[in-house]
Amino acid sequence: MKILNFIIPALFGLIGIFAFAPFSIKFLIFISYGYLIHLLISNNNGVFWKVFCWGLGHWGLGMSWIIVSVYYYGETTIAMSSIIYILLVVILTLIFTSPLLILKSALSFTKINNNFFSVLFISSIFTISEFSRYFFLNGVPWLIPGNIFLDTISQNIYPIFGVTAASFFIYFICALFIVYSNNKIFYVSAAILIISLLPFSPADEIKDGIKVSIVQPASDPFLKYEDNYYLKIEDNLNKLIDTVSKDSELVVLPEAELPYSQNSIRFIDFLKNTEISEKIILGVWKYEDAKLYNAIYSPRYNEAYKKIHLVPFGEYIPFIEGLRGIINFFDLPMSNVSHGSQLQENIRILDNIPISSPICFDIAFPNTVRKMNKSSLLMINVSNDTWFGNSIGPYHHLSIARVRSIENNRYTIRATNDGISAIISNKGTIVTLLDKGKSGILEGNVKLIKNSTFYSRNGHLFFIILSFIIVLIPFLKIIWKKALRS
Repeated sequence: MKILNFIIPALFGLIGIFAFAPFSIKFLIFISYGYLIHLLISNNNGVFWKVFCWGLGHWGLGMSWIIVSVYYYGETTIAMSSIIYILLVVILTLIFTSPLLILKSALSFTKINNNFFSVLFISSIFTISEFSRYFFLNGVPWLIPGNIFLDTISQNIYPIFGVTAASFFIYFICALFIVYSNNKIFYVSAAILIISLLPFSPADEIKDGIKVSIVQPASDPFLKYEDNYYLKIEDNLNKLIDTVSKDSELVVLPEAELPYSQNSIRFIDFLKNTEISEKIILGVWKYEDAKLYNAIYSPRYNEAYKKIHLVPFGEYIPFIEGLRGIINFFDLPMSNVSHGSQLQENIRILDNIPISSPICFDIAFPNTVRKMNKSSLLMINVSNDTWFGNSIGPYHHLSIARVRSIENNRYTIRATNDGISAIISNKGTIVTLLDKGKSGILEGNVKLIKNSTFYSRNGHLFFIILSFIIVLIPFLKIIWKKALRS
């Protein structure tokens, strides 16, 4: 029976993943986090291990695509890929649960006897814990609870306060449920939950705008960097580009589809042989000052944006010297990419149109994308989701892009190597998409939008500062009382 005490928390952590895309059983996030809060404020023994098991269940399923990436594309053994996967899940669990265990101690130490303040205190600790994930290992903002509000009435939080506030709201409702479980407020919180998940489908007017074409080549990632395979990639791209509508004004190619750098003669020749090079924008490898960057390039203006947030164990390797040689993927030249500056200017397309251009993992960082969109009229997100394989990763990645569109009131052109490519409206609606594993051209219209949102102007700092203040209040009260006594 004792083992059940640890299996049950893991199962509650696991079911929370089914609130995210592609499953989108949204109410499960409240059950999962509600149970976690129950663990933290209860007097049960072994709280640390139970909370830790919750984290293992949650991150274990949510990050399962790492096994696909390392095993299949790293050409390593299942044992080695499993070890790396387990290590990362354990580290993420510790990073996430450490602030929460402080909550357990803080509630005991400060002796908070006001139920409503307890709810605020719990919500704030969880928000701080979530915020800390933007910095560890260059940032791992995956499985952010606030993302689940897509297609519900609560998605209207995004353009006002951002996804951090949406997460705070989820933690707040969960804490209300647990703290007031024997009170009439329990029913109020249930009503709030039901209302928060009511379906919402904003109307979109897409009668005109810029005609765009997204190229999804679905090249074989196993062969991409093999000798002479670049010829097949070029041939495939040229055939697809030839099918682009003549009236298309912009053609978007995905992240680093060509297996050579922007500086190479082959790249220059590729553009010369493409009749519509003035219309193209594409992801490229770029060498500059003896460093390799993952970039998006606008040939018309000869401008490039360099990716800021690199994928841990993908583009940059923590402790790389110890890992090179163990896994073939870590020996590839692009497995230790340099990151771009936070102060880059927006690149331009067509007739001097400024765009924001988050590359792949960049889209998961709301503050980075917010800063990009201050002077942009359109968002173009190129990505390589082949590393996810057939896991849930691409669906979650697409949902994150939708949240960024709503937060910043921008249409998003999302071009991926093998799906899911999409055109997303400024309301987060998927206008059109090309599914996972398919090769082809996706076409549609996008609008240029200048108007900003309250969130894009002000960011999420308010909720972060508020959370820190709420957490500090009971400690400051204790210090104040001790000072008065002395």
